[in-house]
Amino acid sequence: PYLDMPLQHISDNILRNMKRGKGGESTLELLRELRSRIPGLTLRTTFITGLPGETDDDFQQLCDVVEEIRFERMGVFVYSPEEDTPAATMENQVEEHVAQERKDHLMRMQQEISEQQQQAWVGKRIEVLVEGVSEETELLLQGRHAGQAPDIDGVTYINDGMAYPGDLVTIEVEETTDYDLVGGIVEGP
Repeated sequence: PYLDMPLQHISDNILRNMKRGKGGESTLELLRELRSRIPGLTLRTTFITGLPGETDDDFQQLCDVVEEIRFERMGVFVYSPEEDTPAATMENQVEEHVAQERKDHLMRMQQEISEQQQQAWVGKRIEVLVEGVSEETELLLQGRHAGQAPDIDGVTYINDGMAYPGDLVTIEVEETTDYDLVGGIVEGP
C-alpha cells in the first residue's frame, strides 16, 4: 500500500496554468477516498512552490491539503524558470525568496507531521524484508517495511535477532529517527 503521486500543486489556478487536466478539488477527493479505502496507505508526493502566478491564497490551499492529508513522504521544490518553456515567460513570476520561504514553510509542516507519524510506530509490530547487514554498522541488520521505498525513504534497522537477506521477519519497533525505524525481531522467517 504505497502510492507516489507527484501532485506538484493543488490550486485550480496553478493547475490550470500548468495545463493539468484535473482540478484541485477532484484531486483532494481522490486523496480522501484513498485514505478511507486503503488501511495503512503510505502516500508520497512532491510539490512545487513559486510557480508563476502563485498567490498567497494558492499557497494557503497547498498548506491546507498538507495538513489534512498528512502525507507520509513529501518533497518540495522551488520553481526555477527553464529556457524555452512557457512558464519562463509567464507574467507574475514569484520572487525567488518568496518561493523559498514557501518551500521552507511546507517542509517545516511536513517535519512535524513526519515526527508524529514516526512516533506512532513505536510499540507496533511490522513485517520487514531483510536486505542484509546495515550500511551504517555491521552490528545491525537493515531492511524495509512496505512503506519504505529503496533509495528515497528511510530504512528499518534490526537490532536484535538473526535473519538473512530476503527473509521476511516481524519486528517490534522500539525507537525512531526522522526517517528510520529501529527494532528487534519478534518472529522469524
